[in-house]
Amino acid sequence: MYVKNNIDLSILIPCYNWDVQSLINHLHSLCVNSQKLNKFEIICIDDASKDCFANNKISELHNVTYRKLNKNIGRSKIRNLMAHKAQYEWLLFIDADSEIYNSFFINKYLNAISKPIDPKTLYYGSTMYNEKQPNKEKILHWKYGKKVESKRKKHIFSSHHFLIQRKLFSKEYNIKFNETITSYGYEDTFFVNDNTLKTIYIDNPLYHIGLKDTDKFISDTEHALHNLIRYSKLKKITKQIKIIKIANLLSNFNIEKVIITMFKIFKPLILKNLYSKNPLIICIQFYKLGYFLTHYHNSN
Repeated sequence: MYVKNNIDLSILIPCYNWDVQSLINHLHSLCVNSQKLNKFEIICIDDASKDCFANNKISELHNVTYRKLNKNIGRSKIRNLMAHKAQYEWLLFIDADSEIYNSFFINKYLNAISKPIDPKTLYYGSTMYNEKQPNKEKILHWKYGKKVESKRKKHIFSSHHFLIQRKLFSKEYNIKFNETITSYGYEDTFFVNDNTLKTIYIDNPLYHIGLKDTDKFISDTEHALHNLIRYSKLKKITKQIKIIKIANLLSNFNIEKVIITMFKIFKPLILKNLYSKNPLIICIQFYKLGYFLTHYHNSN
């Protein structure tokens, strides 16, 4: 397939408890000034947020639609909904808690798709975190994001922002996010795995500014691991996910029970470090491994 120069683009922003006005104003300006775009729309659907913002004001912008749901439907279902609401050829999904890094953000995506491609392909860009250190309550997420998440993006897809053809969500291809996943975590990995999609990384950064407090970060990490445990019981995905490969390796050497015992003994000390002003990456990584192994075996 060869993509034409003048592209029709739908930008889709699922939102929950976040003020999206600045992001959408910036995106709208980039689209208006892009000579590569033929038509565009920006759709923001609020997943029944509890916090109140003036997000409805963005509807005053040309080609921008805002809608708030009465009931929370989850991270997967809302993305499927938005894909079917979109009217244009290409879909650019962007998380609401993002900030534009530079003025080339839209055009870099458009340049990437100006070459022949396999239809079942998506493009995704990098994730950056601000250099300024946040307060103690958010430092774990910030540190893990800078030192781990942002560096592995070249090799591991995440749905922070990505571009995909709308027709893939049609009956012909019938791809979709797994709607049985209602809590946070790994829905992007399952999306690629279930639908056998090819992912192409491009050097196109976007800031992630929605840092979580340590309580929320650890809770979401645990929810994500439970999603992974349930999913791994049904399907073989050892090649895609590092923690499963490590767990299998430990099992082969019969030392996974040793790790579980160590995790239970040292868990209070690990958590003390994670809540400190200087959390160690090795502590959150060991916490994830120990938590996964413990609950994986308990679910058998």
